[in-house]
Order: sequence, then structure tokens, then C-alpha cells
Amino acid sequence: MANSVNLDTSSRLDITCRKGDTFRLILTLTDAAGAALDATTYNFKMEVRDSDTAASTVVADTDVTYTKDSGQLTVVIDEANMDMDGGLYVYDIQASKSGDVQTWLHGLFKVNEDVTV
Repeated sequence: MANSVNLDTSSRLDITCRKGDTFRLILTLTDAAGAALDATTYNFKMEVRDSDTAASTVVADTDVTYTKDSGQLTVVIDEANMDMDGGLYVYDIQASKSGDVQTWLHGLFKVNEDVTV
């Protein structure tokens, strides 16, 4: 019998973006066999925080929009909601379907300062 089990199946994806720019992340989704995964059957949630234990959000899920297609998910944060200070933050993206919630992606969310405001 196994001595341990790892149920964390999320993948780490560090993101670098720019303050004040529209954030647009286009993800290609496939199942284990490589077939397109129908994103329209899932609900998604993304938050950006100062740290993984921070109580408040830098970008709340209500500030994120999702376009879902077969095999593709587009995550957008408009420029007005990308007004945080440059620096290092953390994020994750969760997918839910039929009451089952899984974190699909997590990582650093690096924001570079912008010159033009």
C-alpha cells in the first residue's frame, strides 16, 4: 500500500504582465488523450492576491471575464482592473463542474510597471 498520495493535480504557470494593459490569457484545453476539452461545461474562477494566505484580493474574480469554447478558454482582466502596483503576486484558476472544484493553474503573477498612464 502507498505511503502517500498527491491529489494536487494543478500545473504551475508563472505569468508576467504589465500594469494598466489589458490582460488576456488564451489557454488551449485538452484531455489526457489530447482531445479538445469543452470549456463551456465548466465554470471558472481566478483571483490575484499579495500572497497565498492574504485575506484580500488584488484582482477579484468579479473583475475577470471568461470566454469559453470547445478546446479554448480566454481569461481577460480589463485595463482598469490592472491598476495594481508593479510587483510579485500569486494567482490561481479553478474550474468547477457538477460540484467538483479543481485548481487547474497556479503560480506567480508578476506585474511590470508601465510608463504611459
